[in-house]
Amino acid sequence: MGYDTGLIRDRVAFLGQAPERLREIRGRELYETLNTLGLTHSQFFRALGSNVQAYCAEEFGVDTSRVTVDRFFQSDPNAKWLFPDVVREAVLEGMRRKPVYPELIAGDEHIEGTAYDVPYVNESAEDEELRTVAEGAAIPESEITYGDRIVRVDKKGRGVVASYEVIRRMSMDLLRVHLRRMGERLGRDLDARLASVLVNGDSSGASTAPVTLNTATSGTWTYGDLVSGFIRLSQEHFFSPTHLVADAATLEDLLNLAEFKDGRLFDFARTGEMMTPLGMKLVHLSDQPAGKVTLLDAGFAVQKLTEQELLVESDKLINQQWDRTYLTVVTDFAVLYPKARVVIDGTWA
Repeated sequence: MGYDTGLIRDRVAFLGQAPERLREIRGRELYETLNTLGLTHSQFFRALGSNVQAYCAEEFGVDTSRVTVDRFFQSDPNAKWLFPDVVREAVLEGMRRKPVYPELIAGDEHIEGTAYDVPYVNESAEDEELRTVAEGAAIPESEITYGDRIVRVDKKGRGVVASYEVIRRMSMDLLRVHLRRMGERLGRDLDARLASVLVNGDSSGASTAPVTLNTATSGTWTYGDLVSGFIRLSQEHFFSPTHLVADAATLEDLLNLAEFKDGRLFDFARTGEMMTPLGMKLVHLSDQPAGKVTLLDAGFAVQKLTEQELLVESDKLINQQWDRTYLTVVTDFAVLYPKARVVIDGTWA
């Protein structure tokens, strides 16, 4: 993805102004300037060495932890232009707090458009084996490829359905609590999508499906099943198993295995800290396909692709029109190395 050096220069120039000069830009002028530069109020506050609570107290004379939404709008004509970002930051706080997916991905890449040609490597032990090369002979190569792995990202969102009569009497603090919870739910939606991609592959096709192993006995989990998956991922695929993902029912089965109830190895019974089977971090995803666990190397398995960060219907909020307000992101997950994860299926019968 290319960078607009002119835009970056303009952002730096704007945010690099003296705090006294930045504070002179308020209300609609500030809102439109930030939109033009692709900046948020939070970035503006950081440039001031402040935050939304301190800014509202200094500029509008309101304490956002105590004031109602109605009182916030009445405090100053410029306050309404800040409100969409108050909503957005509360939702983002929830999206950062609850989801599991950030620790299971290699990174989050911003892309142009809703279709992305994923660069990938078709690994071949024969072609990539490190070996002595005679003078003039061909050197083994790993080729990064483009061309036939198109991942399409789509819109994911959640609506806030409430009349302004309901919202206006609510304290700003309580509204932010509800918005953080909505952010957590959006994050859970992304967790569910990641669980599906890990088990089935991404939207580019069947070539991204993982290797799937069956348990020794259908419907029954043993320590040996996990050992088999660990060995396949580490010794045959040459990745480092970092995480093991399971749904609630499968997690219960695993926690009750004799090998993992041994208090000399794990402290789950006393502290509630999850065990680390074979050195992997055990992760519960409620939307993990039932009866399956995924072993993965989080540094190589999946990349998050984002075309649009969290978008809030700003105009409606500025004009105090709630009714139906939508919070949306345009994103999806792309498999980087199909062999960087192994699925063990306990329901194969």
